[in-house]
Amino acid sequence: MHTEAKNIFLRRFARSILWLAVFSLIFATVESVAQPAVVIENVTLIDGTGSAPVADATVVLDNGVIARIATGATARTLRKPRGATVVDARGKFLIPGMMDMHIHLLGGGAWRDSSAQSDKPVDPDTGLRTLQGYLYYGFTSVYDAGNNPDFILSLRERERRNEIVAPRIFATGQLLSYPGSWSVGYAGIGVRDWPGTIDDLELQVARKPDIQKITYEAMGVGPNPLVRQLPRELMRQMIDYLHARGVRTTAHISNERMARDAIDAGIDTLAHAPATGVITQDFAELVAAKKIPIQTSLAVFDEIRALKDGVDFLRTPEYRAVVDPREPAVREQARQRYLKLGWPDWFAAIYPYALRNVKRIHDAGGILVLATDRTLAPAALRELELVVESGIPPLAALRIATLNAAAFLGRERDLGSIELGKIADVVLLEADPSVDIRNVRKVVRVWKGGVEIDRTRLDLPINTPSIAAYQSPSP
Repeated sequence: MHTEAKNIFLRRFARSILWLAVFSLIFATVESVAQPAVVIENVTLIDGTGSAPVADATVVLDNGVIARIATGATARTLRKPRGATVVDARGKFLIPGMMDMHIHLLGGGAWRDSSAQSDKPVDPDTGLRTLQGYLYYGFTSVYDAGNNPDFILSLRERERRNEIVAPRIFATGQLLSYPGSWSVGYAGIGVRDWPGTIDDLELQVARKPDIQKITYEAMGVGPNPLVRQLPRELMRQMIDYLHARGVRTTAHISNERMARDAIDAGIDTLAHAPATGVITQDFAELVAAKKIPIQTSLAVFDEIRALKDGVDFLRTPEYRAVVDPREPAVREQARQRYLKLGWPDWFAAIYPYALRNVKRIHDAGGILVLATDRTLAPAALRELELVVESGIPPLAALRIATLNAAAFLGRERDLGSIELGKIADVVLLEADPSVDIRNVRKVVRVWKGGVEIDRTRLDLPINTPSIAAYQSPSP
């Protein structure tokens, strides 16, 4: 009996030592990733809500969130957290991390040049470099609206485990379309008719999409032939099924009629503003009243119409800083295909309608969301310019790129603005973007979750002097 008691004691002691080692490892890991608080003081705050800029503000980032915001006398007497990193941001401007809510990340194999499906091998390194280009220019979140699911969902998982330096990745995985319709392939499932499509939906639900994209498109305009369209009743059944399982939805549409069908079916958001024709005032008021976030998606029109004259837009300082120098040659191949299809002329023809519709939705009080339907950070910078060119003021455009983008994700309670308790994704700028939206290019520092991104260590041409095509970005 004495021997048995001794053995029990030894086993319990061994277990205690094991658990002590486990807890020590856990605490060591937590301590290794713990970050000191950051105090950004003497800054002009543009909080992303659309409110006017506030001068001489102090913002405290702690434990990954916005812990304190102080202005005036309160800012001057604010007690700083012990050990905090203090940033004197006098003369500079603090905005929320920006978001591009419609990309198809390069490197997935399904998307060779942001627009064409192919069987090119998956290339995670290309994907990661492209994502880091977004971080470099202050975009701390992106939404991939359809891609090779193994590629994009693996990157999403690695980002969420902090294994890679990247913006927050939100993703659909594969979008849902209809056989013979638009976007069926590596990035899109051609669903079956009900109830067969339940298996397709369950596959996607298991992948845990942040938003499920549905393509509702008939084409049949300009140089585009008519294609089979997802039946309206099937779309409604799919949306109901996804909602019952807690999945948010968005729809690709191209005109007001399609948008109304998707809204009637219960869609949560729209992946484009209608472009093939001017929308009615009634529609603008409808989406405003229903608070349906609608993506701007102007850069895709702007880029394809620009391809008629060549690919020089890829040789600007902004592109040279973050984009592979081989990209112009790749895009030249796309240009030749687009010219053969007649797309540049067609996109040039409908672009004014897209621009006018975006402005009409804004004027009606609608929720516009920054989105490019491209895959490179400079295109997102261009999207902001195009939004302002539509007649929307820069301060409102910043909200479109931040808080409204969070609303598209259903995450406006914890992302998208500099407000107490929200996730500390913030960007420090050298110049005032509320005066000139092009000043968003003048990034000084970027924090994601309260941790500063070392922009000099991102895997980008600007940080690789050996790349002969490198050219410094505009000051």
